[in-house]
Amino acid sequence: MARIKSTNFYQKSGKVANEVFSNLGNGEVGCRAKNSKQAPLNEEQKINASGFSALNAEVRYLNPVLHVTFPRDTNGTKWANRFTSVNKKREGVLTTTKIHPDTPVDPKKKANEEYTSKIDWTKVLFAAGPLLVPSVTVNKANLNLEQIIAEKTRLRSRVTPLADAETPVVTAEEGEMYSITFAQEATVYEGAYCWTNDRVYGVIYSPEDHFALVQQLRDRGENGVTTIVVPSFVKPENIHVYSLAMTADGKITSNSIHSTLGA
Repeated sequence: MARIKSTNFYQKSGKVANEVFSNLGNGEVGCRAKNSKQAPLNEEQKINASGFSALNAEVRYLNPVLHVTFPRDTNGTKWANRFTSVNKKREGVLTTTKIHPDTPVDPKKKANEEYTSKIDWTKVLFAAGPLLVPSVTVNKANLNLEQIIAEKTRLRSRVTPLADAETPVVTAEEGEMYSITFAQEATVYEGAYCWTNDRVYGVIYSPEDHFALVQQLRDRGENGVTTIVVPSFVKPENIHVYSLAMTADGKITSNSIHSTLGA
């Protein structure tokens, strides 16, 4: 593939006639013939490809979260690409194994035909940056029937605007929902890389159910508890919870912290 470094081509991508352009970053644009074939991948490249494939498979479920937690960096790299790049390089996130370890690498086969990668979600970063990490403790709590009805009523009212006198009729069952609480302690230290108005966020993700959400908690300088209600089809044992801090302008974050979900 030819590489071009020119401000005239910086934003150029896609197909033009029989040439395909792709943005390689740092002002470089790759250019190749439309019908040119890629060289077969070697073992190391296939291991790399398998890891990226495992992370990319999660991105479509995580995009609403990553839009918030991974702001564009100084090179303009956007949320999904930052997530995969950061976690591909992070030690312990990916374990890649050969499906048939005794079989030689076949240059004609794709990476996912010969390798499989597993993600350790306790090591994954949902934000990466220099800010001081927040102090957040996470716990699970069961909801009684009255609390479940109140939450379903609140959610329905948000979806369907109601007149002041109207109260939506909802039905509920015991165990239909449970809550996750984020207990936040103010963490502001003079001279440290943090500000009282940094925003703190909580992230919940269940890879088995592909259930993902992000919610702003409180400012860094505040103490308090924020509750997020989760439907029971998302099994608590499958949930991974993360917290992170972000500057008030949304440009810089801390690293995210993985929390164990208490009883």
